[in-house]
Amino acid sequence: MGYSCGFGITGESMEQILSGIKHHSLEFHGYSTDELEDPGVIEAWKGAMRQTARPGATRTPRDESDRDVVPH
Repeated sequence: MGYSCGFGITGESMEQILSGIKHHSLEFHGYSTDELEDPGVIEAWKGAMRQTARPGATRTPRDESDRDVVPH
């Protein structure tokens, strides 16, 4: 999702994956419940998922300077 976090989420549908992302982001990355429902945040996550489906050489680098992220 653009952070140095080794946690992986899988699911049968986009809704299942987004649910897992929301739970993990709330518990481990300091997101507020308001941020979890923000359409801009959700679209950013969907964009990050699309990025991970692209070959590594064509991915857009992410700026991680705005959050304290500790691998877990």
